[in-house]
Amino acid sequence: MRYFAIQVATRHEDDWLDRIQDQIEHVKFHKIMKKMYIRKRGKTKLEEVPLFPGYIFFEHPEEELPLEVLSKIRHSRFFIRFLPSNEAPRPLDRHDSDIIRHFVNFGSLIPPSLVKFDEDQKIKVVQGPLQGIEGFIVKVDRRKHRAKVRLTIAESVMILDLSFEVMESDSTEAEAKGSRHAEKRVHSV
Repeated sequence: MRYFAIQVATRHEDDWLDRIQDQIEHVKFHKIMKKMYIRKRGKTKLEEVPLFPGYIFFEHPEEELPLEVLSKIRHSRFFIRFLPSNEAPRPLDRHDSDIIRHFVNFGSLIPPSLVKFDEDQKIKVVQGPLQGIEGFIVKVDRRKHRAKVRLTIAESVMILDLSFEVMESDSTEAEAKGSRHAEKRVHSV
């Protein structure tokens, strides 16, 4: 299978998908969503947001799309363009397809990754969508539980935020337990 990418009006991805899936039944479309920690009014919640806002990916077995499919997509409401070129739609290259396949393998909703930090405060991914793309992490915000990932897809650089949950190391847990026991002893005197 080859992956193709299109851009649609941001925040209208669901509307576009609802309309086009009825018209083109033999093509599998992907709107990749992620779970993110979002802070509103002082409270942090885990919410579902698009991984690639405004972008839809789809699979097709052949290098060229049938004219009927091209026509239905191009003339659909909220459609903007094919990536990387609107004049001659072609599948994503191998590198881009591998990235999309990596995220699609997690399903339509990408969960937070499980990470831990070593003694040098470097992030180590234990499991989740950040695993395998650690080299693309450009910034880590421990307070917000987010990692900024720089990817190039269809000749465009994209900076994505992916959430993570911190797995405490055994030594950190032991230190925390030890300090809690010390606090109890101090308070009991």
